[in-house]
Amino acid sequence: MIGVRMLCVAIVVVHATPAIAQLAPGVSSSELAFQASQLAQRLDVPSTGTARLGSLSAISGDLILEGNTAPDVGLRAPEAASQPLVYPPVIQPLVLNPTIQLRGRIEAEATFAAQSASSQATIGDLQNGYGFRRVRLGAQGTIEDSASWVSEVELAGGNVRLRDVFVGLDAIPGVQQLRIGHFREPYSLEGMTSSNFITFLERAPTNVISPARNTGVCGFWWSEDERILFTLGSFRDGTDSNGQSTGDGDNWAFTTRLTGLPVYEPDETDFRLVHLGGALSQRVPPNGVINFTPRIGSNILTVEDNPGSPFLPSLNVPADSYQLYNLQAASVRGPLSVQAEWLATSVQQSDAGLIFVHGMYVSGSYLLTGEHRSYNRTRGSFDRVNVLRPVVREGKTEDSGIGAIELAARFAYFDLNSPHLPLNANGDPVGTQLYQLTFGVNWYLNTSTRVMFDYTAGMPDKVGFDPTVAHIFGVRTAIFW
Repeated sequence: MIGVRMLCVAIVVVHATPAIAQLAPGVSSSELAFQASQLAQRLDVPSTGTARLGSLSAISGDLILEGNTAPDVGLRAPEAASQPLVYPPVIQPLVLNPTIQLRGRIEAEATFAAQSASSQATIGDLQNGYGFRRVRLGAQGTIEDSASWVSEVELAGGNVRLRDVFVGLDAIPGVQQLRIGHFREPYSLEGMTSSNFITFLERAPTNVISPARNTGVCGFWWSEDERILFTLGSFRDGTDSNGQSTGDGDNWAFTTRLTGLPVYEPDETDFRLVHLGGALSQRVPPNGVINFTPRIGSNILTVEDNPGSPFLPSLNVPADSYQLYNLQAASVRGPLSVQAEWLATSVQQSDAGLIFVHGMYVSGSYLLTGEHRSYNRTRGSFDRVNVLRPVVREGKTEDSGIGAIELAARFAYFDLNSPHLPLNANGDPVGTQLYQLTFGVNWYLNTSTRVMFDYTAGMPDKVGFDPTVAHIFGVRTAIFW
C-alpha cells in the first residue's frame, strides 16, 4: 500500500512541479522540493530516509527523474520565504430570468341611435354602428423585479395603432417604477381604469378633457402598504397613434396625480375601500390648437382611443397653454360601488379671453350575485370582478353558476359654455350644456368575459337651439386576457 502511495506522489510531483514553476518562475528548485516533501507528508508517505522512486532535481524549471534513489530532502525550510499565489475571486453572474405573457381584448359591439328631427338639427344625424370597438393584441413581461414591459397594438378599424408600449425600470433607487414609452397619462380615476373593467360601454362625457395616451416618462411612487400613490410625468401633448411626436415645438405636458385609500379592508367576505384623489396637468397644445371633442364623423361606434361625445360639438381653440384639474372619489362596500369625479380646464387663448369649462359625473353599481369590484393599488384604479360562480358547460363542476349580474346607473353634466368660446366654421356659437343619463346591465360569464347592455339619454342644451334629447342603445360582448 505504501508503494502505491509513493508512486502516486511521484506522479503528482513530476507532473505538477513544471506547472508550479511556470506559475511562479522566481521560486527556487529547493523550494519546490520542500513543497513536494510537504505534499508527501500529507499523503502519509515517509519524508525521511531514502525512497526508491528516483530523485527529483530542478533544471531550468523542469523536473527530471534521476537514478534509483532520492536524497533526503526532509522538512528543511526553503531558501527564500514562500510567496503564496493569490487568485482573484471568481464572480458568478446574477442571472435574471425574463417572463412573457400574452395579453389582449376583443370587443364586438352594436349601437343604435333614436333621434327626433330637432335632435338631428341640433347635433346632427347620428349613425348606427356595428363592428369592433377594440381589438388589441400584445404581450407583457418582467425581468424579475428589475424591469417590466408592455407592448400592445390596436387593430380595430383596419389600421395598426399603438396603445400601451412602454418599459418600466423597477429597481432604480428612490422610485418604485420609472415608466418610459407610450401610455395613458395618470390622471382621472375613470381614465386610469382599463376599458376591460369600466362599468359602462363608454366613459363619461367629461372624459373629453382628460388626457389620453402620449409618449413620455413618468415616475410612480407608493407607500409601503400601497395605500398612497403619487405620480409625476412629462409627456409630448398630441402624440399620434404611432407613438411619434416630431418637430421643435414646445408642446410638453406635465401631469401629476395623488391618490389615497383612507379605508382599505380587503376581506373578500366584506370588501371595503374609500378612494380619494386629485390630478393636475400643465400643457402646451401642439401647433397652438386644442381640439376638445376629436370624434371622427357621426358614427356612434368609434375606434378612437379617447373619443369625444356625440352630443357635444367639435371645437378647435387657438391657445398658448392650458391647465387640467381633477378631483376624484370612490367607495366600495361589498357589492355596492359608488364613484364621482369633477374635471375642468382653463385655456389661455392666443387672441381672446380665458376659457373655463368643466363637468362632473356620479355613478353607482350593484352586483346582485355578491361579488365586488377589485382595486389595483399601484395603479390607483378599479380592476376586474372576480366571478364566484362562472358559467360553464352543465355538469363540469359543482362550483359553476349563472356568473355575475351587475346593475349600474350614471348621471353626467358637462358645461361647455364659456363666453369666450370661438365660433364654429359657420360663424355660429357652439356653447352647450349637456345632461346625460346612462343605465346599464352587465353579465359576467366569467372573470374575463362579459356581455354589456347600455341605454343612454343625451340632453344637450345648445346656444341658439331648443333643448333636445337623443337616445342611444348599445350591446357589447367582450373578452380579455
